[in-house]
Amino acid sequence: MPPPSLNWSRTRSTGPARSPRPPYRRRRILWSLGVVLLVAGIATVAGLSEDVPSRDAAQASGARGTSGRTARPATPTGAPLNGAAGGQLCFGAAARDPLAPCDNPDLQLKVIPAPVEALLEPNARCRPVGRTATLLPCAFGVPVDEATGQFALLGDSHASQWRATLEGVAQSRRWGGTSITRSGCPFSEAVARLPSPAREQCRRWNRATMAWLARHPQVSTVFVGQHRGGKVITAPGATNTATQIDGYTRAWRAMPVTVKQIFVIRDTPRGTSRSPDCIVRAVARRTPPGPACALPRGSVLRPDPAVAAARRMASPRVRLVDMTRYMCTARACPPVIGGALVHKDADHLTQTFATSLAPYMLRRVDAVLGR
Repeated sequence: MPPPSLNWSRTRSTGPARSPRPPYRRRRILWSLGVVLLVAGIATVAGLSEDVPSRDAAQASGARGTSGRTARPATPTGAPLNGAAGGQLCFGAAARDPLAPCDNPDLQLKVIPAPVEALLEPNARCRPVGRTATLLPCAFGVPVDEATGQFALLGDSHASQWRATLEGVAQSRRWGGTSITRSGCPFSEAVARLPSPAREQCRRWNRATMAWLARHPQVSTVFVGQHRGGKVITAPGATNTATQIDGYTRAWRAMPVTVKQIFVIRDTPRGTSRSPDCIVRAVARRTPPGPACALPRGSVLRPDPAVAAARRMASPRVRLVDMTRYMCTARACPPVIGGALVHKDADHLTQTFATSLAPYMLRRVDAVLGR
């Protein structure tokens, strides 16, 4: 019997014999390599921006170009929120809600999306607005003319993954959001250790992002996300971690006074390239893949310098958001939770699981800002 929910096996053909397909593992490796090369090529062309619009979308950024003509509405980038779960009880992060414990036996052998499909799953949809030579702002949430507030999401690719989560927050609070991200560039005064010319491009991106905040005083709330393991340029005698902490605190303090609240999102636990095969084997044995393929918490969840920076500041303006309890138990971090695949690669959330985190991100935001 084929494993439920994972339609990786093909129906046997009754037609003429065909050349056999490569084994699943080889297909997945070849597929993954193709995806990596495709993404790398796009990132190179786009200057490592996380949200890459088509040429028409870039021309339709909502700002006036050098010709002075007003652009037409932009084409959204990314993908619409994944509706594969269909509102199933206890799906995704809901299975780990501490205030309402939830278990749905029907989800024990489900994995949405399938790991090989997750490799192609982009971040949640947004609409390019006001593109510059350095920045590619991308709007999401409630349209500006309907919004009751404005917020921004800043950081590297580990910030982009949170757009699906913050879409739910934005819809609930009637907020308009702007995503400004760049791969390998955390929002920080520390200089990322990148090869030239990417290092200087990252510095320009940070300066331009700070200037963007100054030009948009209506943005009163900022969410920042970052890869905890990034390397930075250190002064003699300084450690990488201490320099990261200092870089974050200086950047947050330098934000204009119009930014009233800064939510620092703790980085997520890592996954592993071995998880997809483990998941396939577990489901084939009709064994719940989450517990069967769980990784030790201590090996995949390491200290985040941004967390240390937020705690050190001890400021009501800077609040920590830690979603770890929805991804890990006290001892382990499963790759499938409530039928949702957690990671699409080694360390980025699937849009599906990130979307399921929205009610719990909203819970934290409401606790800080009220309703």
